[in-house]
Amino acid sequence: MSLRSKIVLILSGVVILFAALDHATQQKLVLGSFVRLEEEEAKKDLQRVVQALEGEIQHLDRRCDDWAAWDDTFRFVEHPNAAYIASNLGPEGFHKNRINLLYVCDARGKVVWGRILDLDGDRPLALRELPAEALSLAHPLILGRDRPGGVWMTEHGPMLVSSKPILDSRHGGPARGTLILGRILTEEFVAELRDRTGVPFHVWPVESDALPPEDRAVLDEVTASSEFVVREADASVLHVRTTFPDTKAAPTLLIRADIARDITAEGSKSVRYALISTIAAGLLILLVLLNLLQRTVLDPLAVVTGHAVEIGKSDETFRKLELARTDEIGILSREFDRMMEKLSQSRAALVKTARAAGMSEIATAVLHNVGNVLNSVNVSATLVAQRASHTDAQDLLQAMQAVEASAGDLASFLERDPRGKHLQPLLVSLAEQMAGDQAAIREEMKTLAQGIEHIQELVRSQQDYAGRSGVLEATDPRDPIESALAMSARPGEGEFELALDQDDEVEMCSLDRHRLTEILVNLFRNAREAMVEKGASARRVVVRVRRPAEGRLRIEVEDDGVGIPAGNLERVFTHGFTTKKNGHGFGLHASANAASEMGGTLVARSAGPGRGSTFLLELPVREVRGARLAGART
Repeated sequence: MSLRSKIVLILSGVVILFAALDHATQQKLVLGSFVRLEEEEAKKDLQRVVQALEGEIQHLDRRCDDWAAWDDTFRFVEHPNAAYIASNLGPEGFHKNRINLLYVCDARGKVVWGRILDLDGDRPLALRELPAEALSLAHPLILGRDRPGGVWMTEHGPMLVSSKPILDSRHGGPARGTLILGRILTEEFVAELRDRTGVPFHVWPVESDALPPEDRAVLDEVTASSEFVVREADASVLHVRTTFPDTKAAPTLLIRADIARDITAEGSKSVRYALISTIAAGLLILLVLLNLLQRTVLDPLAVVTGHAVEIGKSDETFRKLELARTDEIGILSREFDRMMEKLSQSRAALVKTARAAGMSEIATAVLHNVGNVLNSVNVSATLVAQRASHTDAQDLLQAMQAVEASAGDLASFLERDPRGKHLQPLLVSLAEQMAGDQAAIREEMKTLAQGIEHIQELVRSQQDYAGRSGVLEATDPRDPIESALAMSARPGEGEFELALDQDDEVEMCSLDRHRLTEILVNLFRNAREAMVEKGASARRVVVRVRRPAEGRLRIEVEDDGVGIPAGNLERVFTHGFTTKKNGHGFGLHASANAASEMGGTLVARSAGPGRGSTFLLELPVREVRGARLAGART
């Protein structure tokens, strides 16, 4: 992921997190305050409804008080007359005063005049609680001077009632009776109160079967509470409930106001607007920051990054970035240029050191191989010296001195001198011995010449810094094997048996003969030392030559020496690794390197300690067509 993508992701996450936290805060605090305000306003609306009902009761109370403290009414109780009835107690009076009930009772409770009228059609009504003849003095509506009006439940529904003692116009007594007024709480009356208060509400008797289930479910809570109870009907309506008492102060009506949640809706709009504005502001800040970061940080960093990538691809550590800036990016670019300059210098020094170390390692390996070859040269030189020092040239010189002593008469010497009889056999013996010495010296000189040639090749490889590809020669694979076997010999090691197993299909091939000889010398030397260390009397080295595929040559060198532990099968080719007391760990390492330089491989196999080892050398070769070798030999 690019740095720009990471910055965009992080900043977007910050904006989203901030918007989420801000929205949660708005929901909790701001919208919560709107909800609380809405609940308070809903309670105020319901309070207006309650006050409207109380106002109607108070209005009925005042009307009842005015009518009861009227001299005409005071006289009518004692002397009922048709004129009073006609002018005040007809249907017009009921409609004018908006009442359904009017009872005039004397002091004993007898109904002087009474009527209950349905204003819708002027139909007379009857109430069980108000008999037409007389009321008991214990009736709650008799002589209610100090008791305000209230709600009285009837079979026709709730009724607002008021009762006052009948007095003279100066409110003097004694009271001659009781005046009772009442107004049924009809649906039309409730609708009128809705229009007046502007509050949509409903009224039900507490004991009514028409009470809705949702209101019945909270009835106990509402009747037990002294305050208004607010509940959420749905996302758009609040229900505010309270009870209204009857004339005995017992809850008799359940009033529910259905308040539209306009305040909460406005609060939700405000919260949504705040969320949108927060996101918009965050996006604007994000774009501004990205633009600023792009110009001040990301673009310069892209230049620095591109410069570093180009240096990594081209390996040109001398190239300069040279950003003309005074901020941290500029400091970074200058420090990067300074670091590259130091790196270039350090790299040059490291290359010089590595070259010297490589030359030292190669020189060590070459000296090791030269030492191996010098062993063979030393053996050959010793044998030549021994042959030269043990010749019978002195015997031949003495025989010739005897011939000269006989005055140079060879015939007389051969006939008369007893020594002459032995001269011919002596000369024949001397000739045969000298011929044998000459042949042996010639063979040793050939071996000596090959060793010196190989030393020259090793020295030449050192001078070429161990990197030359070598000269490919058409070679019989047996020749470097036999040469390497002779060069790997050391005086005093005893005899070793060599078993050469070569496929009939092996042909002459073109390869680097000197490199191959160098590798085989090390392998034979390693095999001889392993068998000497084991101390076995029978010392046998098996060399197998195979052609596993066209263009490939495989040579296996197997010994019955001390063997190699499984953990050391790869370590034996490591520079400096050795298990021998006088070893230095160069031979096999140099051989593996030489095989790799020739495009081949050198691996070791062993069944374990004491069970011998086998080294497998596989090399690419060029075919020499038409030059098939003889069969395998041992």
